[in-house]
This record gives sequence, C-alpha cells and structure tokens, in this order.
Amino acid sequence: MRHGTRTTILGLGLLTFASASGGEIAGTPTQAPPFIERDVELNFSNDFLGRGGSVDDFRTQQIILTARFAENWIALLDHSILTLSDPIEEGRLDQLSGSIGYRLINDSGPDKVNSLTVGGGFRSSGDFAGERMQNGFHRLIGSDVESLPYVATNRTDATLWLDAEHYRLLRPGVGERFFGSWSSGYWLRGNTLLTSDGQWDAGFGAYAVASRNSIDIWLGLRQDWRSGYERDAVQSATANAEQDLAVVLGVRFGAIMLETVQQTGNKASYGQLKFIASGRKAFPANSTWPRMSFEFGIVLPDIQVQLAGKFRSKLFTSGDSGWRESVVLETKLGEPQYGSNNAVFVRSRQLTVGLEWERQLSNSAPWISAYGALGGGWRSEQLIGDNALAGQKSDTTHRGVVNGATGLRFNAAKLGRDWQYRLQLGIVAWAPLNDATVLLNNEAFRVQKPALGMTLGMTFEYR
Repeated sequence: MRHGTRTTILGLGLLTFASASGGEIAGTPTQAPPFIERDVELNFSNDFLGRGGSVDDFRTQQIILTARFAENWIALLDHSILTLSDPIEEGRLDQLSGSIGYRLINDSGPDKVNSLTVGGGFRSSGDFAGERMQNGFHRLIGSDVESLPYVATNRTDATLWLDAEHYRLLRPGVGERFFGSWSSGYWLRGNTLLTSDGQWDAGFGAYAVASRNSIDIWLGLRQDWRSGYERDAVQSATANAEQDLAVVLGVRFGAIMLETVQQTGNKASYGQLKFIASGRKAFPANSTWPRMSFEFGIVLPDIQVQLAGKFRSKLFTSGDSGWRESVVLETKLGEPQYGSNNAVFVRSRQLTVGLEWERQLSNSAPWISAYGALGGGWRSEQLIGDNALAGQKSDTTHRGVVNGATGLRFNAAKLGRDWQYRLQLGIVAWAPLNDATVLLNNEAFRVQKPALGMTLGMTFEYR
C-alpha cells in the first residue's frame, strides 16, 4: 500500500474515533466526490430540500462560498442560520465562519484519489442578518414569517479542522453487475473541527459512486457527532438534531450538484444545491464573446431576485478592445424585511437600463473575468404588514433610480455548441433620486433609501 493511501486511511480512522465527541462542520469544505474539480463553488443548503420543509428549525439555511487557489489551497466563507421555535426556549442565532485550508496529501490517479487537508479560521456567533435573509426568502416563496428573538450569545472563536478522503475506482467487471456501462467505485470521507470555545464537530461517511460522462451519482451512509454546544438553547438543540445517522443521495449533472441527507432518527434532514466552476476553462477570445446573455441572481441580505438580459454593443469600445461591452436590461423584485422589524416588509420592484463592461482578469487566470455596470431607471416600493400588522399596506412610492454593480464571473461549463454557463459573485448598489415617507398603521416609515447588497448568481451566454 502506498504512503498516501496509508496516511489517508489512518486519518479516516483517527477521525472515526475522534467523532465520538465531535459535531457539525460549519467552516470546513463541503461534501462531493473528490475526483470532481471545484475551483469555485456556491452551495445553498436548506431543510426545505430535505423532507420538503417538514421542520423549519435548527440549521435552517446555509450558504457557503468556496474557492481553490495556488493548486493546493482553498478558502471558504460560510453563513448559517440557526433557529429554535420551541415555545419554552425559542430563539435564533447566526453563525459566520471563514477559513483557509491546505492539502497536505494530493495523491490522485485515473483510478484513485487520496487527500488530506488541514485548515484553520474563525467561527462567529451572533446577529448576522439571518432574520432578514430567512424572512425575505420566505416572503419570496409565500411561506410563513419566523418571529424569533436572537439569543444573547455573541462571540468569535478560532477553529482548526481536518478533512480526509479516499476514493477507489473498482476494476472493470466488478461493478458491471450493478451499474452496467457506468464506471463505479467507493468513497470514504471523514472530517472534524475544534473551536477555541471547546466545540468539537465530526462526521464520517461511506458511499458507492457511479459515473458516466459528466454525470455522477453517490449513495451511502453518514454519521455526525456533536459536543460542547451548551452555551445557549439554540446551539444545543441544533447540535442534538444534527447528531445522527443519515442516508445520503447525491447527483451531479455537469456544473450542478444536488444532494439530500435524510436522517434516520432526528428531524434535521436537509438538502444541498451546488453550482461549481471546474477545470479552469479558458475565457473565450474577444471575437467569440457572446452576442447575448441572460442572468439570474439573488441579492443578499435583503432578499431580492435579480434578472437581466444583455446584448453585445460597441458604444464606447472598438473592435480590437479587450473589453466586452453590453447593453443591460435588468429587473429586481422581492419583499425584503424592513430592517429588524419582522412585521413590516418592503414590496420592491425595479427596472433599469444601462451598460456593462467586462474583461479577462489576467493572462494567468483566463477563466475569470471582472465586470462593472452602471444604469438608471425606475423603482417602486410599498410597505406590507405581517404578524401583528397582517393585511395592512402603505401607499406605493415611485422614484427614479441609479444602479451600479461590480464583481467577478467564473467559467463553469459549456451547454451544447452555442451556450455557456458561468457563476457570478458581485456587489450591487442602488440609489433612488430622493427618498419618501409613507404611513403604515399610523406610523411613519422612510422608504426609497440607498442600499448595498451582495449578489450570487449565474449567467447563460449565447454565442
């Protein structure tokens, strides 16, 4: 047995024993078969993707952004929303985690992957706009608003984590009885994390994997352990709910992955929807830049949907310019929460027209581009009451608005001969030309205020 394989399996064994007092992995890499390349990944996790929303508690929403750089280095940012609706000890808490990891072992071949990654960072607990994000998303899909107070926990701790994986492709003929022409293998994964507050998280999973072209399917069992979460009722209940044996089913179609984790004893089942940019595909040459593109994104933390159509233009650029220029027609819509007031929501509609400029980031990273956009148009806002103010509405205000955006795009996958798919991460800002004051339940509220948000999304481009 080669050194890399021995070390990885030893690491998995140590993690299994350590898991007897371990827990959840907020702040560590997300789960996927290790042979799948993931240079950039957006991960959306929600209990709604578990058992269809049978319980809206514990780690109810989670967003993770992961990026690989310098071959063996990764960086990630994790935002989790924890809730507990127990009438005796109800409450909510957000977790914000960030870390850097380095792959100590990267022993890969056509029929195997052995990896061992170590990392460290921070995990903060407190109020990180989770209520606004959760309730804004609920208003978007017509679900109930969650009115829960934040618990008193407010602290930041250092984290140290370890992640070990072993994948082996079965010999030809071994898996054909079950998978036919699909290639088949097995995958083992163990990970663990320790915080300076004494919280210990760990998990271990064993899966069968079948692959064919750009499709992968995995099925197996995963066991999680938790300890050290007695600081408040929300964390304690979440840890107890996540500590269980679960059946895991996952599938990848090109740049999209969907995984569901169904617990056998508890109610914290969840699902994950992942969008990946892999393979570091080169950015297209100027002459082949798309004629048009369509964009879908989510604005955070005041949840709004952003849709845009873009059409190639040359108003301020020449034919040999390294910049791609587009005319942009964009709309934003949603009902975000009015600050910390979970009884008032802002029904928002915005339509703008503008220009966008985009350029390859560098010759060393041709699969990444930077963009900037500026436009103007119209925005309407109306206050809508919920909870104690259910059924009440304010007048609708209309204002001219200036809109700007900047960020990065990452080549993800080709969709046939003429279409391409990319991930997008950016910042968006809008400023109505003047504000307004409206009345709701005889109370005055200021609306049409300048705002800044983060956008996570994707673009589909036609050549």
